[in-house]
Amino acid sequence: MAQGWKSAFVRFTEWFSRLAYINLLWIGLTLLGLVVFGFIPATVAMFAVMRKWQKGNLNEPVLQSFWGFYRKEFAKSNSTGSVLVIIGYILYADIFILNFDESLTMQILKLLLFILAFVYLMILAFFFPAYVHFDMKWYQYLKMVTLMVFAAPLQAVLMLLIGYGMFFLLAKMPILVVPVRKFD
Repeated sequence: MAQGWKSAFVRFTEWFSRLAYINLLWIGLTLLGLVVFGFIPATVAMFAVMRKWQKGNLNEPVLQSFWGFYRKEFAKSNSTGSVLVIIGYILYADIFILNFDESLTMQILKLLLFILAFVYLMILAFFFPAYVHFDMKWYQYLKMVTLMVFAAPLQAVLMLLIGYGMFFLLAKMPILVVPVRKFD
């Protein structure tokens, strides 16, 4: 009984340290890409390494694997991600502009834009796992992920709720965020 508890604790600490290490790599390579150009390839590399782990390949060096995915997917992921960022910016600008007019027509348009923005967020939730799993052209990713959202709307909404819940929890209780500096 005690041996089972100890081995479960060791497995938990191994996975915790793996996740902490991959998060540090993600932060470092996001900063290396000057945040704007590093965020999407670093996220793709993180999902790719985690997918390898999920398939059972735990013995490959994480840094080499992460760096390899980051370099290989830098241009392609940035081009695909820039399309998503532009779409998101257009949605944001439209919603912002519609806040200035209170007519019924504009309120209906704003409601439709909020629905579209919600679908857009669900598409973002599926984008990175699909990008790592398949090798396609940028427009095929967008088409396939959009179809996935409408094929599995419950999973998409659940992913958004979990993401929002984590954000809310970390915003309300910053003690859960691992401190970057050492306290004396």
